[in-house]
Amino acid sequence: MGADTAAELLAEGERLVAVMDTLTGGPLMLAAYYRLKDVVERAESALQEERS
Repeated sequence: MGADTAAELLAEGERLVAVMDTLTGGPLMLAAYYRLKDVVERAESALQEERS
């Protein structure tokens, strides 16, 4: 995993939310949800590193 910045992760999260808004459920929605969950976890880590 590269060094993510909070801004990059926020942009990725916003893209994922836009994708999820177009889905009606099923496996694609589940995959997008898990990708978004990963982005949130990486954003939390990036913010902690930026604060240190």
